[in-house]
Amino acid sequence: MKIGVFYASMSGNTEAIADIIAGELKDQNHDVDLEDFMSVQSASELLNYDLTFIGMYTWGDGDYPDECLDIIEEIEQLDLEKQPFAIFGSGDTSYPDFCDALDQLQRLIEEQGGTVVGNPLRIEFNPEPEDEEEIKKFVSEALILKATC
Repeated sequence: MKIGVFYASMSGNTEAIADIIAGELKDQNHDVDLEDFMSVQSASELLNYDLTFIGMYTWGDGDYPDECLDIIEEIEQLDLEKQPFAIFGSGDTSYPDFCDALDQLQRLIEEQGGTVVGNPLRIEFNPEPEDEEEIKKFVSEALILKATC
C-alpha cells in the first residue's frame, strides 16, 4: 500500500510523531512518503495515496498552523472522493482547545467527501516513550479501518 505522511511542525513535536508513524508503516512493509507541509506544492498531492496521514499542531486558540493555510484553502475546493485520511497532532493541554485544529480538519475533510479513519491522535508536546505504543496502535487501527472503507 502506498501511504503519505504529511506534517506541520514548529517545535519538532508533530514531526517526531510523523517519524514514528512513518517508521511503523515501513516496518509493516508499506511504501511511505514522509513530507513536511512546507514542501507540498498542491493539496492534490494528498490524493496520490491509498491512505494519507496528516499531522499538525494547533496554533493559538485552536487555529491551523500558518504553514498549512494555503493547503487548507485548496482542500476547501477539492472533491476528496472518499479518500481515506488519518489525522494526528501535538498540542498543549493548558489551552482550552487542545488540538482543536485536528477537529476542524476532520470536519473539513468530511465536508469535502473524504473519510477520516478512526479518531484523531492527540499527543501532548513531544511524544514520550510511553506514547509510542499509542502511536503504533493508531497506525494499526488506521490500516484496519482503511481496509474496511
